[in-house]
Amino acid sequence: RRYQRKLARQQKGSNRRRVTKRKIAKWKRKQKNARKNAAHHHSKTLASKAETLVREDLNIKGMTKSAKGTVENPGKIVKAKAGLNRVIQNAGWGRFNQYCDYKFRNVVEVDARYTSQRCSVCGHTSKDNRKTQSKFKCVACGHADHADLNASANILASGIGASGRGGAFSLETPMSRQIEGIFNYAL
Repeated sequence: RRYQRKLARQQKGSNRRRVTKRKIAKWKRKQKNARKNAAHHHSKTLASKAETLVREDLNIKGMTKSAKGTVENPGKIVKAKAGLNRVIQNAGWGRFNQYCDYKFRNVVEVDARYTSQRCSVCGHTSKDNRKTQSKFKCVACGHADHADLNASANILASGIGASGRGGAFSLETPMSRQIEGIFNYAL
């Protein structure tokens, strides 16, 4: 940002502006390489522990669409949406998914709908189960857990059912390579 502010003040066509542009390009290249390296590292770490990856089928392209709208129907909270888009793009979900696709033996994509509102113990789905961003409490059976852990257990259970293994599942499977869910995993 410092270099971008500096660039805005400099005269167009000057040598110093050219040097500043090179510095900005170098900084962006380093950021890109760091994101690629992190995606490779984390996908390799997961692939070495399990042969099957179960993940939500997220429409990343749709999630990062602009909120500007049209002249007749202008968008709301455009700045906040732009900030969210920047965070999603910088996290590199798409690249991470690409790397996982060729490193894992099996990749199962699960429909993301209601995974955060469904109880992983009794299967009851309700909006009231999730009052806050981080807390989950089932109104039917009283099960309480962190919302992300509950959702990841639902994703894993759906993925195991979709992959044909079926039945009950355990994260402590006595195998050399176990099926693991990604619990609260961020790049």
